[in-house]
Amino acid sequence: MKKKILQTIRKHNLITDGMHIVVGLSGGPDSVCLFDLLMSLREELNLTLHAVHVNHKLRPGAAEDDQAYVEELCSKNKVACSIFTVDCKEMASELGLTSEEAGRKARYEAFGKAASEILERGITKEKIAIAVAHNANDQCETILFRLMRGTGTDGLAGIPYKRFDERGFAVIRPILDFKRSEIEEYCSQRRLKPRIDHTNEENLYARNRIRNMLIPFLQDNFNENIIDTVNRLGRIAAADREYLKEQAVSMYNSVIEKEEADCQILNGKTLSELHQSIRFRVYTHSLNKIGLNQNLTYAQGEAVDAVLTSDSPSAMCDLSEGYLARKEYDKLVFEKKDRALNLKGWNIRVLTCEEYVEYKDKNRNKVYGAFQGVSETELMIRTRKQGDRIALKNGSKKLQDFFVDQKVPKHYRDKLLVLAKGSEVLWVLPSEVFSQENMRLKGRFSSRHAVSVNSSEPIIILENL
Repeated sequence: MKKKILQTIRKHNLITDGMHIVVGLSGGPDSVCLFDLLMSLREELNLTLHAVHVNHKLRPGAAEDDQAYVEELCSKNKVACSIFTVDCKEMASELGLTSEEAGRKARYEAFGKAASEILERGITKEKIAIAVAHNANDQCETILFRLMRGTGTDGLAGIPYKRFDERGFAVIRPILDFKRSEIEEYCSQRRLKPRIDHTNEENLYARNRIRNMLIPFLQDNFNENIIDTVNRLGRIAAADREYLKEQAVSMYNSVIEKEEADCQILNGKTLSELHQSIRFRVYTHSLNKIGLNQNLTYAQGEAVDAVLTSDSPSAMCDLSEGYLARKEYDKLVFEKKDRALNLKGWNIRVLTCEEYVEYKDKNRNKVYGAFQGVSETELMIRTRKQGDRIALKNGSKKLQDFFVDQKVPKHYRDKLLVLAKGSEVLWVLPSEVFSQENMRLKGRFSSRHAVSVNSSEPIIILENL
């Protein structure tokens, strides 16, 4: 078993010499096996272990016994142990999760906190890893679970040996190649006497039914080596996923035109020429860049495709977690629904002619525009309203028609700021919208209210803060 875990560690580059390992230690056979194996490697790999136990408060009495067992095990092995107590039933209710989902969330939050405390002591992030005890049976259950829920080929890859959490810490699974029968035998031979969670035998959750009913049925009636068979499929899918991901990243670099923290603008024509398999992965990669940390479903990929190929220049579709895809003429845009444009601050200032001349000389870069013939109290900086018109050299025009003529994307029109006197728009204020390649609008103003410094009327300026 020690030789086997070393092979897994080296093959997947999970642990290097001198690392600090946060070990998730529930007290069950899997985590106790992992803990004991890492203890056996402690000197050889120069490891510092930090155990973390989460009391989920789901099994009164038994949960406290699990905690006591873990504390005693860590004390015996002279390993620091952090205990976190979380009412997962209450968390599940507050967040709209199952107790199983709440438990997972609580555990990974605890692991992240423990890793962050090590980081604060001066240990570099590259020298910290969170070790969890998923095994080969868990892998098989995960793949079957996803298959029955309708996963794509990426989902068939199952649980990775290594990933990075939202804080940037490596999460590793050193015993992912071990079957549960091997783990139980190891614990028996080492006389570890782990705690047994009898709720795992209850078929309340889909995963439990897969573990207790489906896999034994498949072993008895179809393939006694079903765990190995399914996990081999997972390894093949993982290899294919990595290759296709590399191709998608390469193509992403060729189609991205504008990249911001919360917005991605891609070349629609080049995208439409890509194979669907790569195009869908480009969509996922682009959305990951702005915070959507999950793969698109096939249905969502098709919805984005429909936006991409739509005849409407402003087609749009909602995606999960508040993200959307929309078309801007020949561009495809991914962004958050509530994305606020980085509009600059504006201020209205009233000056005499003499003050205006002096102010403009000193603050030329701040003066966006100036006019006369209207009082300060009549002016308002706002977004557009129905009935707005803008005065141009050849007459006035509905603001809506003006936006269409200037190719202002429909999605932005309600977010633009205008300076208005009633329903008369005097200025459309510039914003980051106007920097896009297909935009001609750089901040347009009404042809009325020209300034004459010889006039006795006050001059109202719009200054850029």
